[in-house]
Formats: sequence, structure tokens, C-alpha cells
Amino acid sequence: MGFPNDEGATEFLRAFRAAVYPERWQVLKPASTPLPPVLLDTGGFGDERCARRQRVLDSLERALRTGDGRAVAFSRPQQLPPDRPGEELLTLRVGRDLRTQPPRHVGELRLRDFEFVARMVSYAIRLARLPREGDGALTDAELNDRLQGRELRDALYAQRVAESKGPAHHLAKLVPAADGGNLVLAYLSRLLSHPLFYSLPRKLWDRRWGHRLLRSRRYGWYRAWLHLAHPARSVFDQVGDVVVAQGLALRGPGHERQNALLELEKLLLRALLSDLHRSHPARLAGPWKRRRRTRRVVLLELPAADTPQGHDAARFLQAYRSAYRAPGSASLFVVGAGEPEGHPEAAGQTWHRQDVESLAVVGQHLTDPPAEHGDVEAAPWILGRRFADPAFAGEGLPVARLRPPAPMWGPRLEAAAIGVVLAALIGTGVSMSPLGGADEGTYARCLDGTRVSRGAGKPEEILDLHVARNALRDDDPAAAYRKVLVQIEKNNRRAEDDEKATASAPIEEQYVVRTVVYVAPSPTEGAYKALSELRGIWLAQSRFNTEAHRDSSRSRVALRVDVRDAGPHFERAEKVADGIVRDVERTRAARDHRTVVGVIGFAESRHETRAAARVLSEHQVPAISTTASADAMEKAGPYYRPMAPNDDRESTLAVQLAHEGPVIEADGGDGAGGGPARCESATQAVVVSTEADLYSNEIGAEFVRKFDALEPGGAKMLRYSGDSGDPAEIAQQICGYVTANPRTVVYWSSRVNSFSSFLSSYTRTECTGRTLTVIGGNDITNAELNGDFKYNVSELRLYHTAHVLPAGHELANNVARRYVRNYAYYAGPDDKWRDDGHGPMAHDAYLVMSAAADDANASNRQDVTPSALKSKLDNRIALQGTSGAIRYPQSNPGSKPPRDKAIVIEMATEGEPRLVAYCGAFGLGPELRRTTWGPDDSLDCPADSR
Repeated sequence: MGFPNDEGATEFLRAFRAAVYPERWQVLKPASTPLPPVLLDTGGFGDERCARRQRVLDSLERALRTGDGRAVAFSRPQQLPPDRPGEELLTLRVGRDLRTQPPRHVGELRLRDFEFVARMVSYAIRLARLPREGDGALTDAELNDRLQGRELRDALYAQRVAESKGPAHHLAKLVPAADGGNLVLAYLSRLLSHPLFYSLPRKLWDRRWGHRLLRSRRYGWYRAWLHLAHPARSVFDQVGDVVVAQGLALRGPGHERQNALLELEKLLLRALLSDLHRSHPARLAGPWKRRRRTRRVVLLELPAADTPQGHDAARFLQAYRSAYRAPGSASLFVVGAGEPEGHPEAAGQTWHRQDVESLAVVGQHLTDPPAEHGDVEAAPWILGRRFADPAFAGEGLPVARLRPPAPMWGPRLEAAAIGVVLAALIGTGVSMSPLGGADEGTYARCLDGTRVSRGAGKPEEILDLHVARNALRDDDPAAAYRKVLVQIEKNNRRAEDDEKATASAPIEEQYVVRTVVYVAPSPTEGAYKALSELRGIWLAQSRFNTEAHRDSSRSRVALRVDVRDAGPHFERAEKVADGIVRDVERTRAARDHRTVVGVIGFAESRHETRAAARVLSEHQVPAISTTASADAMEKAGPYYRPMAPNDDRESTLAVQLAHEGPVIEADGGDGAGGGPARCESATQAVVVSTEADLYSNEIGAEFVRKFDALEPGGAKMLRYSGDSGDPAEIAQQICGYVTANPRTVVYWSSRVNSFSSFLSSYTRTECTGRTLTVIGGNDITNAELNGDFKYNVSELRLYHTAHVLPAGHELANNVARRYVRNYAYYAGPDDKWRDDGHGPMAHDAYLVMSAAADDANASNRQDVTPSALKSKLDNRIALQGTSGAIRYPQSNPGSKPPRDKAIVIEMATEGEPRLVAYCGAFGLGPELRRTTWGPDDSLDCPADSR
């Protein structure tokens, strides 16, 4: 029997196969968003329901198998009947299944941590089930003793010796027995051999696992999970604390026993995920990792939640919920079938459950996982779908088998071949010095980026605009801001005059003019913040309105720009939005230049701008933000569209830079040219964020989550209240972290006005003279260009994100090059804000709004209304913008930014900034797309999964 032929089943099966074997293996890396679990309600009653769930899971299992084995690693933990229904730890079976029969030539999945913890948990359960009285009895006190410290260690080591045929097994044989023969000689022999062949192996085994689980920066997941304060204790004491408590609870009444089983399930799942985390795929990390290009699948049967076997499934779901965002979870995919009602609730923790109308929608969510908006406490998604009863009639849909490419040979043979080749090369005298230097994470030079030639072409005027050269130029930002406002008002009057001149003509000969509102940051808090955006909008308005003026077909729409000040920190944004809504209602019937059709602006992600965007969406007014990048802004509603790449991609690139890039100067003197001899990547990150700030709090949390996925426990969060905070306190805390671990990077997600104060305070700590590495956001770009803060270049390595390439870069598309030439003509070729990304982003927001207005007018002359623009914005959009390619997919679910929007990281210097990383689509052509970056392009650019 095939998969039930329900609505959207074909699309779901296609998405299931793509989720298990994704086109881009990078989505399996540790920092990726885990897939939401899928719970399918098969309907039916009794035996019929059981047969239905078996049919669904059998169909999915066939897709994961080859003729004689497995195409991918998967588990169906309830396929065999449980030994003790209601008390079965499904994670034990999952770990066993994932190791069983690995796909051909992929290599065995090593689950060392899981096997260690599984042996400990199984031992504890076996002891706890012994009676308290009678034959083979074990009292609670004896159970307590046997599950702690040396007793636990020796018992588990004895099991290891009995099961192993390796060195531990042979060493045990070297300890002679004390009975028989010459007792004196036997005693002396035992006295000499016992420390060497009995005590020493056990102590070394204890130290090895203590380092691995508690003290290692790379592996210490147990310490990081439970936030242990004293990792110097024996691992058998630390883990024994948990095992003893749960072992005793297993002897208690029903609810205590179930709680104990849950805690042990969580422990097992964390251990399993830590192993999966270390086995994530990589490009060049070795023969084993290169072969791992698929997710591991768990096919879960869902009996009624109030049955014993239902308790087992619910317990597994609750454990999975608690570990959902843990390192390794991105490589796991859970699909359940049966009777899901009550399972998420029985799991005891909150899920964001969405019951969708068809399997096709489930498939869409698998292709494009729901955003979590950077909040590590937010409830994860769980997807539900109930099959229609007629879907089980007939044979159903055949399920094609997954066929990941099978390597020609296994990983061991490849590793041996590589070893032979390397030995041969070394034998012939070929130098094989490691790329990264002698120490892990250490490089011969720092990642300082490259300077970009400023040859951006000859300044060029806009045809038929008739505005003087350098008309916008002024060294005073406030005065320059007023000059742009004057020019925008001239464009507005020109559009109104064109409309008035053709008002009595037939409708097909009339000029069509509408209004867009620009919600601007207040020029009183630093005019340059609004100046770049306003200049970008003016350049777009001037070009497109001039083209509309020359258009004899009258199909183009000229747009007036109504500039409205939202106040310092956008504190009046919601009030401005209320006013826009009133104007939209008042002018809706006018169908002339007074009609407001959309909004652009919102340069910052704040609670105020999100509230304003929500007001506009609720009243069906399209809005396109310029540089607001927080994922949480996407919750504003379906009428909101961001232009900037979101925090998810920006934080991923920043984490890559910190953890993989040589950005921290190491000790060792100067190298050639006066530069540092060595540079290192970061093993610790200190994130400074402002909790009350939407952008700062979100991207700071994203950075912590992703850095911790690579360095468990390596990210530290410092809360800074901004204007009211104490920069000296933050500076002192950061100095302490840097002193304790020189390989520390600072990620500054707080606003830039507090960054200047921090720098001043940091130079007064004992860390003055020591170079500090800081990574910041786009806010720092503006301050850097404006010269808002000064620093000693030898004491600060400052990296910051930007939204555009520096002027003159070879990867810039033709629209971006033309923008730079026009900007140079009207504002001057050496204007200090020419490389500020706010201008191009505002230009492109206007461009999208203008294109939608033109399309609406072409479809129905003069019917250019907010609803008509929304309809066009929901269509697939592909435009060449000044900030790169602007691709909105059909319907653009979730108000997401353009796909793979360009993102840049620069290094600030006393002269011009240096380009360090640039990723994404800088134009519509494939030759303008960047998918790798870093030394020798060895790192993958973060990309949208859509």
C-alpha cells in the first residue's frame, strides 16, 4: 500500500524527500534552524487507526531504504514491541537504530557520548527495578551508594571490559586472582599489578570522560547544559547526582516514576544530539563528515496519549522539546503518525502548534521553516495535519526511494589513500605546512580585508532633471538634509503640474500621480542618519518621475514623496502611522496625487516601528522598510515587506567571522610590514545588547545561540541599557573576560551612541594598549562614515556589517554603478556618506513601490490604490537594485526580505574601510552571486533556505 492520497500528498512527499536530503547541505550545520516536528493524524478507530498509522510510516520508511539497506540513517523506535509499555526510553532505541546498518560507504556513525550515558542509564534502571526485599534485594541506601562515584565508575568499567575485546579487556586479565597456588606470591603479584592494571586504567577512564563532558571547550555539553559550577569533580559524581535522584524516583509511585523516566530521556537525548552535532557535514573536514549530507529521521508512532505506549511517545516529544534548539538538533527530523491529540499537551511544555489545511502547506513549512525571531525562549513550531478518511481508500501514492550519491569507496579506504599520498609527498620533500599554522585556529596573518579602488566612474546627471551639479552638497548634515527636502518638493510640484495639465484629457492620456509616505528618523538626533536615505529616495524619485514625464503611453506612475518625521528613536512612529491611515481613508476615492498608496522608511527595528508597521498592515496599507532587519518585524503583518537581510543571516555571518576567521591578534611580535605575526579565531564571545531594544535583543540572542552551537558555553551576554547605562562597568567586565581568555571577541549589538562611550571607558581600564576585536552592526557604519568616534587603530580591530559594496567594486551591477555616478554628480564624488547603505536601501524600497504602481496602472488604468499595489507586491518580483538583486517569491510568505539579499562586512580603518566579506545576490545574474567567502573562499555564505 502506498502513501494515503490526501490533498497535497504529492507536494508533501516531495518536501519530505528534500528535507531528508536537502539540496544545500549547509542547512544541516549546527547554527541552522531545526525542522519543526510533523504529527499526522490518521483518523479511524481501534485496529483501523493502528493499520493507518502503520501504512503512513511504512510508506515513509520505504523512501529511506534501498533494496538491500538504508539510504539514510533513520529510526523507527516502536517497531518492536516494548518490554515494559509506558516505561520504554525511546531514545535508547533511536541511538541504537541510527548506528545500525549505515548507508553504503558513508561510515559508521560514532555515538561515544550517547553510548557512555546509555550504559549509565541502563545500569541505573536495572538496579532500580530490583526488589527492596527478598532474593536479590537492593535497599535504597545500597542503590544510592552503587550509583555514585567510584562504585558507579567501577561497575560501568567492568561492563566495558566484559563487552570489549580491546585494550581494556586484555589489561584486566593482567590482574591475577588472589586464590590458589602460592598465596604469598599471588598477593605480592596482585599488590604490584593492581595499581598499574586495575586502578590506573579506571582513573584514566574517569579523567577522560570528565574532560570530555565537563571541562572541554569543544565537547563539554553536560557542563553547559546544567550550568555546573564545579566541573573539577569526577564525572561519575556529577552525572551520578542526576542518576541517583532519578534511580530512587523510579521506585516511587507512578507520577514520580514517569518524571524520572522523563529526566533520563532528556539526558539520553542531549548526549545523542551532542554526538550528532560533532558529526555535522563539512566541506573538507574529512572523509566521514563529507559523506554526511542527509538528516537523521525518527518515525514515531503516536498511540492515544493516555495509553502506556502513548506515554512513551509523549515522553520522547517532551524530551525533544527541551532539546529542540540544542547543538545537533538541526540534523534530526521527527515525523509522527497516529493520534497526535494530547501528545504536545502531554509533553508538558509549550509548542506553537499549527494545524494546516493540507499536506501541501506542511511541505511548504518544511521547505521554509517558520522563523523563531531570535527569541531562544519562544515556543518552537509543531505541524499537524489530519488525513481525510477517503485518502486511505485505494492503493495510495507510490513513494520514490531516496538515492543520495554513494561514494565509490568507504571513508576508511579514502583516509588510508590520503595518508599514503601525503606520506609519498613528504617523502619526496614536498612541503605540506598546515593552512592554519601550528595551533588550531591560529593563522599566519589577520583577516584585514582588501581595499577597493574608488574609481566609480565619471559623475553623471539624470537626463531632463535640470538640477545643478553639487546641488545637494553641504558639509553640515542638517543643511544638506534641508537641501534634499527642497528638491523633493520640486519633484512633487512637477508631478502635480503634469497631472493638472492632462486632467481634462481622455483617461488613457492622463498622467497618473500618487503619493508615498516616507517615515523618517528625526534629523534632530543626527541628520546624517536620515540624510542618506533621503538622498536615495530623491535619486529614485527624480529618475522614475522623469521617465514617467517622458512616457508617451502614460503607463508609468509618478510618485510624490510625503516626508514625515517619526521623532527621536522613532518614538512617534505609531502616531505617524495612525495619521497615514486617516489620510489613506480620506483620499481613497480621490484617485489623484492626494491618494496615499504606500509607505517606505522604518530605518530601525524598534518596538515603536513594529507597532507602526502593524497599524499599517491592519489597515491594509503596503509598507516597505529600508534597513530594519529584525526577524520580529516580519510579525507586523502581510502588508509589511523588509528590504534588508534579516538578523538570522547577519548573525550567522558574524558568528562565522568570529569563530572561523583570524580576527584576534595573537602574541608573538610583529610580522612583516609591522603587522602581527599571528592571528587567531575566537573561542569566546562577549555579546553586549540592550534588552529593551528589539533589534539589539534579537540579534544578540541569535549570536549567542549560534556561537554556543560551535563553542558550547563560549558566549557571554552583557546587558547594557544604552543611554542610562554605565559604560565604565561594561568596559571593566569586558576587560576581565579578555584578560581571562585573550581569544575573546566582542559582538556589539547595542546602539552605536553607547559604543562611543564604551570605547572611551575601555581605554581607562588595565586592558589599555591591548588590541580589542569588536564586531558590530550597520549602525556603526553610519557613525564611522560620520567620524562620530575616534580610536587608536593599533588598539581596536573593528568589523561592522553593511548593506552595499563600496563604490567602485567590480561585483556591483549596472544599476548600482549608475546610482554611484548620479550620487557623485549631485552630492560630490568625495562625499563621506557615499558608501552608506541607507541611501541605496531607501532607493530600492522606492523602486519596488514604483514598480508595483506601474504594474497596477498597466493592469487597470488609474486603479492605483493600496490594495492594487498589495496585489502586485504579492506577485513574484525580480528587480536589479542598487543594493543588489531584489527577489520576492510568489506571495512572499511571512513578509520575508528579498531572497539571499546582499550583505557585507567591512573592517574600519583610519582611511577608507576594507572589504572583509560579501555574500548574497549582488545582481540578478549568476555571475553576480557570492556563495563563499573567507581565506581561499573556504567558508559558505549564509543563504535563505527558501
